[in-house]
Amino acid sequence: MNFFKRKYYKSYIGLLKFFGASDKQISIYHYLLKNGIKPDLKNPKEFMEKILWLKLYYYKESYGKFVDKYEVRSYVENKIGKEYLNEFFGVYDSVDSIDFNGLPNQFVLKGTHGSGYNIIVKNKNELNINKTKRRLSQFLNSNYYYKFREIIYKDVKPRILVEKYISEIDNDSLIDYKFHCFHGKPKYVFVQKNKSKDLRKCFYDLDWNQVLPEQYISSFYKANFKKPENFDVMLRVAEKLSEGFIFLRVDLYSIGNKVVFGELTFFSNGGLVRSSVERFNKEFGDLIHLPNN
Repeated sequence: MNFFKRKYYKSYIGLLKFFGASDKQISIYHYLLKNGIKPDLKNPKEFMEKILWLKLYYYKESYGKFVDKYEVRSYVENKIGKEYLNEFFGVYDSVDSIDFNGLPNQFVLKGTHGSGYNIIVKNKNELNINKTKRRLSQFLNSNYYYKFREIIYKDVKPRILVEKYISEIDNDSLIDYKFHCFHGKPKYVFVQKNKSKDLRKCFYDLDWNQVLPEQYISSFYKANFKKPENFDVMLRVAEKLSEGFIFLRVDLYSIGNKVVFGELTFFSNGGLVRSSVERFNKEFGDLIHLPNN
């Protein structure tokens, strides 16, 4: 999509929001803006078309407990055990209730009600408390639902979760393993590593074969990630957590050969961005069987 069309559609989406357009209308034009084509929601076939269909017609506010970063801990503990959860120091309804003096020197602040509401504290002595409180207040006053119209976030209670700092962040060894699960079965894992300012990522199948794009894309480096020794444990965890869901991305870490839960994601990219690995648009779509569709 050229610059002028993109600018037009951005303006149009702004007008849709201003005049109270439906989630469907706004999502369709978001999809058009991102991909240059409209999604087929009457007969969805591709991966993101089906994810968008699920977002608009299937999952409701009641699923918010699975994306609430505090409430999901109960689900994980009941399904696989609390040993897979990162330690936390508290959860707070307001910024002023956070006892910064009682926290360790390193910790992570997370908004429980959306994605990207994170503050990593590596040295509390260097933390500007007032600035941090202002930023946290901005988090608490935001409703993530309005970003991509994911209805499951609409009623999630805004809170601040304080978690244990993962030291692997400092030595660039922290790797995300994002298991793509279809009807309770992991099929592929998206591996991502942030090394300084160099983002490396790649898809693998369950036999740890790389799945690269048909042609080189700058966001996909030919990164040769080593298969984690506890990969079979991660697979079992992903399968257990995705039971009963049509599509679910289960994000995990492997830290000191220990599997640590990250988060659950129902709508990759908000159901708005087609995969840059073209074959996945059909393959992933074929793996999703929509109800009554």
